[in-house]
Amino acid sequence: MAIGLLTLALLGTLALAATAFAGYRVPGDPSFVRQHFLLALGATTLLVMAHSFIMFFLIATGVELKNMEKERGWGDSFRRRTVAMKGRVFPAMTLAIALVMANFILGAAAHTKALPAWFHELLAWSTLLACVVTLYREYRVLGENNRLIAEAARKRRAPTRSQG
Repeated sequence: MAIGLLTLALLGTLALAATAFAGYRVPGDPSFVRQHFLLALGATTLLVMAHSFIMFFLIATGVELKNMEKERGWGDSFRRRTVAMKGRVFPAMTLAIALVMANFILGAAAHTKALPAWFHELLAWSTLLACVVTLYREYRVLGENNRLIAEAARKRRAPTRSQG
């Protein structure tokens, strides 16, 4: 599941980069606005979906680990570690989602000249940087999350003292 989610986030980030570069063709030939808009729509959809799905995946696995831990009387090690993991990635994901949506919306303002084009350009590159940093953090945290799931599975299969 983590690989699929990361692939979605990577595709969205690459689409955002392609959108940023395609935007440089618009001033020379306004007919490229359509292509730029469609790329931006696709990139925005992919990135909002990917970051949101990763967020909910981490929430769901955290809840499952917490419930398993509680049922089996393992303490709260898994809960503490999942909360720490989410703390490392959720702020970045939230910022990336907000920037992606703002950039898409403000692109229309730049197109109608209600906003200077340089502002949209600066926001686009800032958004791309935020998405690359977020993708890296998601990669790290999803790997750690997979290791926690594997650790819980091993612990669950291990014989208890009364069985041993």
